[in-house]
Amino acid sequence: MTHPTAAQLIEQGLFHHRQGDLRSAMERYTEVLRINPENADALYYIAVAACQDCQFKQGIELARRSLMFKPRQARAYNLIGQALHRQGDTKGALENFDEALACDIDFADAYSNRGNMLSEFGRHAEALSSFDRALALKPNASDWLNRGATLAAMGRVEDAIASYDKAIALDPEFAVPHVNRASTLAEVGRFDEALADVERALTLAPNVPQAHLLRAGVLDKLGRAEEAQASREKAADLEERQKVNAERADRPA
Repeated sequence: MTHPTAAQLIEQGLFHHRQGDLRSAMERYTEVLRINPENADALYYIAVAACQDCQFKQGIELARRSLMFKPRQARAYNLIGQALHRQGDTKGALENFDEALACDIDFADAYSNRGNMLSEFGRHAEALSSFDRALALKPNASDWLNRGATLAAMGRVEDAIASYDKAIALDPEFAVPHVNRASTLAEVGRFDEALADVERALTLAPNVPQAHLLRAGVLDKLGRAEEAQASREKAADLEERQKVNAERADRPA
């Protein structure tokens, strides 16, 4: 009987991984490591699975082991950066995104992640450059959204709105660009336009408390106090429900 090779097991694991069947994927990856404990690909994909399961420390350790056996993996540095960010280490995250780009100057995801880190540090001009590079390589709604938020933080209102428009054009069902666009418009006193955007966002995602609070603020500015109060009450109700659901999820089975 012919046994599958390590490469075949990796391919099988990736198939199950893409289907969301992490258990079957992990069986294939760990079988590869039984054959060859130094297989960098298996270590990397197990690291990905660990991070998807919020086991960030384990994911970082596995990704670093993968790098020991196969140096200069942009994807591994990018994964470590994402995991460090989730752990609150933004400085370490940025360093790893830079390492990823040192390995692969055209790695779009690392530019995206680097842009987000730089925005958190308030280094908006550098962040904008990273988002522009990411978008040149791989246009997507999320990067247009984050680019818009960076431009808004720089006070470049019209440019921010144009970026949100690009995000919406790429993904019309994505509610967040509508919320951000509404917030930016409200900040410069364009309340009628802001209201139209936040109401569109709530059509797409009706259970977002922050959107209801933004709507309340805009309605206040438009002199529609009763509607504003109703939006505030809706936001409070949603926040309470989310709190209760989170507490239930944290209880042991």
